[in-house]
Amino acid sequence: MRTIKEFIQHVKGHIRNKDAHDAVEKELTYHLAKSKQAWQKKGYSDIDAEQQAVHEMGNATNLGVSLNQIHQPKIDWLLVIPFVLAAMCSFLPLLPAELALRDFIIRNVVIVIGGIAVAILFMRLDFRKLERYSTLIYVLACLLFLIILNGNGMINGVTFFKAGPLELKGWMTLPLFLIAFAGFFAKQKKSLWLLLILYFIGAYYYMRLSDISLLCTYTAIIATLFYASSFSRKQKLTVTVAFSFLFVALISYLMLAPLKPYQLSRMQTIYTPGLEDNPNVLLLSSVMKQLAWFGTSNQPFAGGAHTDLVLLTILQTYGIIAGVIVVGILGFIIYRIAHTLRIIQNEYGRLLMIGGLAFLTTQIVYQILMLFGLVPLMSMPIPFISYGLFPMLLGSVAIGLTLSIYRRKSYI
Repeated sequence: MRTIKEFIQHVKGHIRNKDAHDAVEKELTYHLAKSKQAWQKKGYSDIDAEQQAVHEMGNATNLGVSLNQIHQPKIDWLLVIPFVLAAMCSFLPLLPAELALRDFIIRNVVIVIGGIAVAILFMRLDFRKLERYSTLIYVLACLLFLIILNGNGMINGVTFFKAGPLELKGWMTLPLFLIAFAGFFAKQKKSLWLLLILYFIGAYYYMRLSDISLLCTYTAIIATLFYASSFSRKQKLTVTVAFSFLFVALISYLMLAPLKPYQLSRMQTIYTPGLEDNPNVLLLSSVMKQLAWFGTSNQPFAGGAHTDLVLLTILQTYGIIAGVIVVGILGFIIYRIAHTLRIIQNEYGRLLMIGGLAFLTTQIVYQILMLFGLVPLMSMPIPFISYGLFPMLLGSVAIGLTLSIYRRKSYI
């Protein structure tokens, strides 16, 4: 007759998924120990009670085979398929010859393949190992920011660092902050004041970078993690009131401060009077009014046709139906991640998914609102679809982390 330790080792020998071994061992050890105690109370000796507990558990081989089926790594194909479709949609704004972007198609092939590879890499990575390095990842994000702020390049007033083919931009810090703060909020003993200080350090860096889209996305991620965390309602209400006053103060400052022309231009929307000096807003309004169900024109418009205004390009070139399909694919990705959240018990994994969901949703929703002139114009790319390395890779990180958590949902 096997001992409890031998029984557990035999069961584990039939489970191919090594990541599940620890969880299986803990569960079996608990049940066998409880069973052994029950037999001891009936008067059995330590050795006999252990043998009875093992015998009661049944055949080790059959149990191992059964647990192997339960703990097989799962792939969420309902998330993988729309993710790949969204990546394929990134080619749509590059196909019209009039856009003169055909040279970008080959580069986009490499970017899409790279994005899928990143998603696979993070899917296979055990996300639980990241939690212990939360502080280190936060420090790494801050160090990366120091390099970027002292960079040697600038695009649209935003600094970046370039060394040969390597480019370091502010967008690279977002997944690092997401992973770090998910770990911070998952730890019950973290001080709220400490977390606020850590948030303001990151916010200060983004303000130094002069990229409002990054600051907004960063704030949306941290705020969502905060409201999804275990902090009390009173603490959440206090922070909400404090930030509301800060927001009102910021808006008041912007209304009274002597802003430069390009800053005023960024604050304008379709519904702002006096748009004669803002060709981008006028052009956006004009294109939106001329949209047809199946496209009206292949003529290019202002810069950002394949990046910041990629959805407008798709609507203009392929029509409203194509735009609705693209938004529907992105919407299903958001829905699938939100739906998967209900079955995740691990607190760190749950917060990682919520942070990734906030990252994707903020950009997609803002882009849509921007097209309708409901929010100021901003350099806000759409994940997976906007041309460029960062929209694809950063979105792929969020997808990969979600797949990693889903893959291990049976034993976390």
